[in-house]
Amino acid sequence: MEKIVSNKLSEKLYFVYILNVIDWVCTVLLLRTGLFFEANPLARTFIGSLSLGFLIKCVAPFVVVFVVARFMHILSMKELKVVDMMISFALTVYLAVILDHIINFIVFLIR
Repeated sequence: MEKIVSNKLSEKLYFVYILNVIDWVCTVLLLRTGLFFEANPLARTFIGSLSLGFLIKCVAPFVVVFVVARFMHILSMKELKVVDMMISFALTVYLAVILDHIINFIVFLIR
């Protein structure tokens, strides 16, 4: 049972990763319009550099997601429930961010 649950959680975790990458791409595109700014003060330090942004928003998170997904099967059901809550929270946040990006693209196109 834990293996099935951990596999489903791994899929959700990879979906969070995909949303993370979409967030980065959308942010870069919106910033290039000159009409938007990066709201995250930590991201402002690297968002101007495509190579550094790619490393921090794509490569490093992929390594973390890959390692976590590979070792998730050793967790107990109780621990998997906690992981599920954390992943669900991250999904909710990223979906809200992506929705914000969509709204910003619409605003940009209407302008």
